[in-house]
Amino acid sequence: MNRDQFLQRIRQNLPRAVLPGAAASHPGSFTGYTFAADLPPARLVEQFRQELEALSGHVHVMSSPTEAIETVLALLRREHADRVLAWDEAGLALPGLTAALSEAGIQIEDGVLPSDPQARAEKLAQLDPIRVGLTGAEAGLADTGALALVSGPGQGRLASLLPPVHIAILPVSRLYPSLPAFLAQNPTAAADGSNLVFIAGPSRTGDIEMVLTLGVHGPGTLHVVLYEKDEG
Repeated sequence: MNRDQFLQRIRQNLPRAVLPGAAASHPGSFTGYTFAADLPPARLVEQFRQELEALSGHVHVMSSPTEAIETVLALLRREHADRVLAWDEAGLALPGLTAALSEAGIQIEDGVLPSDPQARAEKLAQLDPIRVGLTGAEAGLADTGALALVSGPGQGRLASLLPPVHIAILPVSRLYPSLPAFLAQNPTAAADGSNLVFIAGPSRTGDIEMVLTLGVHGPGTLHVVLYEKDEG
């Protein structure tokens, strides 16, 4: 059977194809899956912390934006970071952070790459030594410890991919019990930016001998700074 015959057979059979019912039994079936639609804030924070720390992530819970900024600066000092690859102020969702970084003498790089191949390669080489990427997050999922990141203008993907350390800033108000709960309240999330990704802990890779290595295809360290927004 050649390629054209193969494709023709697919076209002929597609109109008669029937998807298996929801109750179909197979090894990968998720029949009976349930999820939480609502949880009190304190429970969301605790469950998110437990799940992310189980994935080798680090969670820092702060009671105010000021404490969150101080925590970010402390993490950057720990990494001896004088440059960061960061989202813009709106994407970070922590007013005053970029000013605090500048006051601390930390240079902010936006990670925008030129389209010219040679200029692009040169820019990547300039960004490669940066140890820390700093982003906001669209949401945190308490049942898995995953972060939802939406990329777009001022919110480049490189900040969460290139540096070996990723610091994500997340208001407690953006914690959701589960992915279905998040999508129910944010039905356009996948269309709001250039892409929507979910990050569950540091990058991890397992070889054929089941030896787990962190940081091969992305950051090997993930910090999430959770904070309560000021009222008013």
